[in-house]
Amino acid sequence: MLLKQDNASEDSGAVINNIKTLFQEMNLPRLANRSLYMGIPFSALEAFHLALSTQRNEDNEKRFRNRLRYAGVIKERTPNTFKWNDDTYPFAEHGVIESALTIDFVRQRKNLVMAGPPGAGKSLLAIIIACKAIREGFSLKYKTAHNIATELQEARAGNSLTGYIKKLQSCDVLVIEDLTFSTFDLKTAQSFFSVIDGRYGSKTTIITSNSNIKEWVQDFPDEIMSSALLGRFYEEALLINMNGAEDMRLKLAKGMIEATSKDEGGNKLETQSS
Repeated sequence: MLLKQDNASEDSGAVINNIKTLFQEMNLPRLANRSLYMGIPFSALEAFHLALSTQRNEDNEKRFRNRLRYAGVIKERTPNTFKWNDDTYPFAEHGVIESALTIDFVRQRKNLVMAGPPGAGKSLLAIIIACKAIREGFSLKYKTAHNIATELQEARAGNSLTGYIKKLQSCDVLVIEDLTFSTFDLKTAQSFFSVIDGRYGSKTTIITSNSNIKEWVQDFPDEIMSSALLGRFYEEALLINMNGAEDMRLKLAKGMIEATSKDEGGNKLETQSS
């Protein structure tokens, strides 16, 4: 009987510790006091812990959704939605995608550059990494290069350029999709350089491009800044060459068409001509 009481006491103590930890995580130190829960029956403690854990998880999920929306990411994507094998990206360094998905480069404040044709999976991989970074508490902004160019122009016209540049400089992770300089005039390009220069060495920038950055960076409107910009993109960056990949969107569309043209047994349906 004594052994049973000892076990019950140990179980209660473990649950009380879990309750204390949850309140500490919720930044409620007054409620993270073990003495408040001593002597409460184990069944009541267990029910309270379950309710508190459920509420904590719901609050975390709601907070994540809000941060996702604020970052500019429409929908969460997880690693299991990104399908590839050793043959998918023939020019990519072995293990580089696995390394990117760990987001260690974000913790190390390094950049990630992905280059390849449309449909290669650059955007999907960028969103997966962005979602994981947000879940781990990093602040993030997700924008296309066109939107950044437009917003820089609007900020300059509205005398709010300094504030906008600081906002892009300050986030832990800045994702820039479809980076080209076709939409950058000279003043906008100089403002964009200020953004990248302010992030240099202290923040992570993720870039996707349909072409090789080393080639089109030469078209940067300010020639003096172009080489400096290239260095800031590439220094100690993780590089994923996605050239040579099959168009994922086209492959998915073909798969859907093939699936709808088969019967329940998986046999191809015959088409009848009129």
